[in-house]
Amino acid sequence: MSQNASPAIAFLLVPVLVVAGFFGFILLLTGSQSGNAAAVCGTGTGTASTVDVSQVPQGPIAGYNQAQLLVAAGIMNAAQQLGLSARAQQLGVMTAMGESSLQSLTYGDNAINPDGSIADSIGPFQQQSSWGTTEERLDPFTSATTFFQRLPNVENWETIDPTLAAHAVQRNADPYFYTTYWDGAGQVTAALNGDTTGTNTTTAANPAPGCFDGPIGLPLAQPFNMSDNFGPRVSPVAGASSHHPADDLTGACGAPVYAIQPGTVVVSDRLTLSVKSPEGYTVSYLHSYATDRLVSKGDQVTTGQTITLIGNEAPSTGCHLDIRVNATGTTNAELAGLANDPLAPGWIDPETFYAFFGQTLCDETCSRDYSE
Repeated sequence: MSQNASPAIAFLLVPVLVVAGFFGFILLLTGSQSGNAAAVCGTGTGTASTVDVSQVPQGPIAGYNQAQLLVAAGIMNAAQQLGLSARAQQLGVMTAMGESSLQSLTYGDNAINPDGSIADSIGPFQQQSSWGTTEERLDPFTSATTFFQRLPNVENWETIDPTLAAHAVQRNADPYFYTTYWDGAGQVTAALNGDTTGTNTTTAANPAPGCFDGPIGLPLAQPFNMSDNFGPRVSPVAGASSHHPADDLTGACGAPVYAIQPGTVVVSDRLTLSVKSPEGYTVSYLHSYATDRLVSKGDQVTTGQTITLIGNEAPSTGCHLDIRVNATGTTNAELAGLANDPLAPGWIDPETFYAFFGQTLCDETCSRDYSE
């Protein structure tokens, strides 16, 4: 297991050990294909399917070739053998993507353990010798079995952010290291479960804690706090507005930001990532670094999808998410009526926007401190 979990691991093709647990029939992942948010915000806890390794495609899928996809198949079958969910399969594949690029690596990254010793990590999960023999750690199915045996010990692992669940098992340096691999893992697990279209995937089912079973989700994992609200204010930093058409939510730099509703990315510039709803209004997410964006202009996004990471792009006083809603161009007359602040034409108070959909943005877990 890598202590630093460095993503810069070279692609080295090595023989993949295929064990008896690999074999079975390809089954489709369960899940609704309706467009409602109840389907989108599900936790992906359907029964895991067995992957028939004789049918693993050549690839590439999400950039991974057949040898790497065979490693993913072993990981998925280990989850199935233990009676875990489809979400567990995706979580395991995500972890191995980050640790080894889905390879049975015979070397690690020379990370230093807390006791000063050099880590002897190997295999798809970069596990150290305390996790098993060399053969066990190199074998995708067996190393994944060890990972999955520890995963249920993580409290609420099926509902907390996937990267935090993986981090709790792997104990790597950065708890948000695996975030960027979640969507790719969804593509791989969907394809290996027989969905060649890529539509029947849990990529859109990123189960952000607090993701509502309704028409809107939360932009951050709970708990988070609100450091500024909609309306007039003293500009906190040069370049910031004195009338704030947004709510500011605090969080750690690098934490995932989730799309609160589906739509099309229409802006991705230095400061702003904007998603236009099918009804014409636009939700914008500010202050993430452009290099942390996981979607690009023109991409379609779904509720709960990780679209970027919390950042501190100027003008800003610290790591946070500025979320704002503009009703200009909406076909929903009732929603357009919410943009009634003459000092902020077209803008809707995000808390009013959430209330319109019957939900609360800053609930009892969220404290408010506008002093900064």
